[in-house]
Amino acid sequence: MVKNEIYELEIIDNGTSFEGIAKQNGKVVFVPDAITGEKVIGKIIKSNKDYSIAKIESFINTSKHRVEPICNVFKRCGGCSAQHIDYDMQLSLKNKLVSNVLKKQNIDTAVLKNTIGMGMPYYYRNKVQYPVRYQNGKNIIGFYAKRTHDIVENECCFIQNRVIDMLSKEVFELLIKNGFSGYNEQSLKGDIRHILIRRGYHTGDIMVVIIVNNKKLLKDLRFYNIADELAKNNKSIKSIFLNLNDKNTNEILGEVEKKIYGEDYIFDSIGEFNYHISPKSFFQVNTIQAEVLYETLKNLLNLSGNEIIFDLYSGVGSIGIFLSNKVKKVYGIEIEKQAVEMANLNLKLNNVSNAEYIAGSVEEKIEEFEKRNIKPDVIVVDPPRRGLDEKSIEYILGFNAKKIGYVSCNPATLARDLKALSNKYTIKEIIPVDLFPNSHHVECVSVLELKESMKI
Repeated sequence: MVKNEIYELEIIDNGTSFEGIAKQNGKVVFVPDAITGEKVIGKIIKSNKDYSIAKIESFINTSKHRVEPICNVFKRCGGCSAQHIDYDMQLSLKNKLVSNVLKKQNIDTAVLKNTIGMGMPYYYRNKVQYPVRYQNGKNIIGFYAKRTHDIVENECCFIQNRVIDMLSKEVFELLIKNGFSGYNEQSLKGDIRHILIRRGYHTGDIMVVIIVNNKKLLKDLRFYNIADELAKNNKSIKSIFLNLNDKNTNEILGEVEKKIYGEDYIFDSIGEFNYHISPKSFFQVNTIQAEVLYETLKNLLNLSGNEIIFDLYSGVGSIGIFLSNKVKKVYGIEIEKQAVEMANLNLKLNNVSNAEYIAGSVEEKIEEFEKRNIKPDVIVVDPPRRGLDEKSIEYILGFNAKKIGYVSCNPATLARDLKALSNKYTIKEIIPVDLFPNSHHVECVSVLELKESMKI
């Protein structure tokens, strides 16, 4: 197969990014935006010895699950990957995605339950992050195009909260009106790299963060005029920050930040608990489904009230605090000191007295707990996408906790880690929860119980 060749392709499956999968002459062909069961005329746009990629030229037949995307830049924007698939099918595909990675690890898929979806799978994101660029002779705001860093402008993003999506455009217009320019990734010049806005789903509190490219801009008085105008026009704005990122990096936020208006934090709640949110805080972007995720974990753990819990990779304490009213004691371990400071603020905010958050690596702190003869009845983990490392798994297995609750944002590393833990634990249940409708991403809650033969 060579570039620009045309083939009739039958889509036999969907991949991990919901791309269509076909086979032609024994070779795998990936077909973006195609759905299982469709037949398409595809043009080869890339080919190597292992696989090819084809672009849809036309349809021979379409799936009953195909719908018209409501976003007019869906085909160009890289933000969503599944608006062309009806929501029930999206949930089914996410379930299949998890099932496939479990099978690769020889894990019985009977423990896998249906994906929990949203009633309204739009307008759910409580955080917007818009790149601001100087592109083709003008300043623009938008999202990155698929597989590039070109900016696609859009009037309305259908997965963002409408209030902050519209506000981001207002911030952009004020910045340009006051003489600031967008960032240019080729020259590394320009003033404004990103506009980040967060909004509390339950409180309505809004935080605006303007990411600048030059240290001198932190002292630019024009920002104070912009902050005054924004705050005057929108009483829900509680905080406005400048953040400095002058490095050639894909990271959005830099290390240095400066508050130019309002409070240090905004607030939101998950269930009955309230949380501080700072510019750099990790807080689930879908508040409604975060409540479902945490409640699912709590129900699966079936806590009695007498348990000691280790909350590993605890972040700002959102999971441990959510479980605190159902257990005897929570010990949280988190390597980021700022996150631990935030977790301890969240403890005070919620009057939680039976939890303790400690800064440090999981490995060193678990050794410290061993010396203090503190043993968990339950271990809860919510690791980053790379999952647990071998040392962490070794320590977790060494504690012989009765139960493990594993929250994962990456089914592949979840399956790998569950396989390693299954030497001593029985996987009782895995429930996918859709925190990211209209994308291929899915979170999972898993609960494991210590095998009878391993109990001391």
